[in-house]
Amino acid sequence: LLELCTYGLLLCWTVRYFGLELDWDRKLLESRVAFTYHEFTTWLRTVTLPLVGVAFLSLSWEILVAMYRCACVRGCFWKLWATLQWAIMATATVGLFAVSLVPFTYIEHESNGKLWPGIHQMFGAVERFQVVNSYGLFRRMTGVGGRPEVILEGSYDGHSWTEIEFMYKPGNVSAAPAVVAPHQPRLDWQLWFAALGPHQGSPWFSALVLRLLQGQPD
Repeated sequence: LLELCTYGLLLCWTVRYFGLELDWDRKLLESRVAFTYHEFTTWLRTVTLPLVGVAFLSLSWEILVAMYRCACVRGCFWKLWATLQWAIMATATVGLFAVSLVPFTYIEHESNGKLWPGIHQMFGAVERFQVVNSYGLFRRMTGVGGRPEVILEGSYDGHSWTEIEFMYKPGNVSAAPAVVAPHQPRLDWQLWFAALGPHQGSPWFSALVLRLLQGQPD
């Protein structure tokens, strides 16, 4: 029942905060972001530390269950051996959990500042080993406040210019994004990084423009 209630609440919140509306005439599911940036940051501030508490309780339960299993082992020697293993694994797990709280709370700086200073010191001591880190290959996406894009335009007369649309690079906001997986559109991918710095950092881009001016199909 608790699990069903949780899924129900998630569904209700998704419909409410993402403005889900079903258009029966066009058979489309429309959505929009129905919350502000301030509301989002307030929500993050509210749930981040409680989530840490829930995770700590869950970890504590697993450690206690493992300790109980050690007590159920028969034989004095094997019980001592199981207890030694439990102590080593529990210490390592608690240590990893503690240092992982630093990158976990990066998403909300106020919560990150409320962590015990000793945890920050532990994280600083092992950071170079990359034992823990924030989840995701691109955990910090570029352009959250406005992503830069390289726009190429072409003209036959030098007066009227038309944007050159790529197959996969973000362009027309009214067009649905193309499905690329498992294909890797290398040129479109590199244009993302070319927009993040000066043209000297992407010498291939000048060659691309030159080939376009020469009209080379390749």
